[in-house]
Amino acid sequence: MSFGVRAGGVALGYAAHVLLSRLLGLHSYGEYVIVLGWALVLTLPARLGFDNSALRYSTIYLEERRAGSLRGFLEVAACAVVLSSLAAGALMFLLAHWFSPDIPLVAILWGAALIIPIALLGVSSAVMRTTRRIFASAFYDQLLRPGLLILLLGLSFLFGGSPGTATALMFTAFAAAAAFLAGLVHLLRAFAPSLRAKADYSHWWEWFAVTIPLLIVGAMQELLNQLEIIMLGALASAGDAGLFSAAWRLASLPPFVLMSLIVVSGPLVASAHHRRDAAELHHITSLSARISLAFAVVASLMLLLAGRPLLAIFGPEFPKAYPALAILLAGAIVNAFTGVVGYLLVLTGRQAQALAIFAGALLVSLGLNLLLIPRLGIEGAAIASATALSCWNIAMLIYVRRTLGIDASAIGLQPRTARII
Repeated sequence: MSFGVRAGGVALGYAAHVLLSRLLGLHSYGEYVIVLGWALVLTLPARLGFDNSALRYSTIYLEERRAGSLRGFLEVAACAVVLSSLAAGALMFLLAHWFSPDIPLVAILWGAALIIPIALLGVSSAVMRTTRRIFASAFYDQLLRPGLLILLLGLSFLFGGSPGTATALMFTAFAAAAAFLAGLVHLLRAFAPSLRAKADYSHWWEWFAVTIPLLIVGAMQELLNQLEIIMLGALASAGDAGLFSAAWRLASLPPFVLMSLIVVSGPLVASAHHRRDAAELHHITSLSARISLAFAVVASLMLLLAGRPLLAIFGPEFPKAYPALAILLAGAIVNAFTGVVGYLLVLTGRQAQALAIFAGALLVSLGLNLLLIPRLGIEGAAIASATALSCWNIAMLIYVRRTLGIDASAIGLQPRTARII
């Protein structure tokens, strides 16, 4: 089921960006993805790490039937994310206008407005996953949100012609808000018994002590995903950012099975670690890596063969992004090979170590982008992205083996110990 939802989400996301590129044209589409990149980068810190900590605390509170603690956690998470999203929106407006002054201010404002619903949607989806409602946890973000965006773009084209950058971002914000509200209704119904209990806020300091490192980890991870688009907008052109975005969107297909498995395995990993069961952790992580690697290899080969025609769907200029696509696919295969190492570190309480590794990868990416984009354009950005992605995955794989005694990769060496200390 998770696989099907993820596949549908990838298809709808691809269709939405194809429609956007066709309606906006290369330059305006480039402006759109630059603003969207800023919004996505700041959405992760706006969640304050509650999307990851929810996998731990909601799972434990549900297993131990601590309804008051669960309600307290959910209320604190919701209030904190709303406040941090407002701050992130203000920061985005300043940064995006500073680095890309040619983009219309109204477009940046709509991009900033996008942060609140996407941040809340991510947290509510994570909480839903802990109740084993896998379809519902992915439906609102992966299917409903891009589906509504496609609907709004289609209606705009039929009744008013091609939208501009600001209008496209407004539709994106509206679609995210509607998807979040629909998901919120589902979440409130699912947690109705727990929400009737008296809220227990006594562990609030522990929640924030865990989520603050997760905040920085999430911010760095999303910055690694979006850095090339932002830096292409600053060092090259909006058109180059648009070309890279199309290649990056296609290259996100091979790892989508891994992301589907993360949705399922996240609560299982949290539960196994809580019970100190190394054998179960090894089984979950190695099986996830093997399945994801098999799919990634096949999907990458297909994309190498059909990459140019698929890029041409975005517009006649986009096939020139094919070399960048080929480079990005190499990083995607390494990502699939190492499996769920990033989530494994976070869900086992090693977010500080994950932070250090992400920080190192971010420095690698930043340095390579500054060095290669002026010389190689989007191919240089692709090299920077694939190299940084490979570096942090391999570093985390080695660290997990040394500390947890588990080989989380597709090789799946036997664990060094039966229990985690």
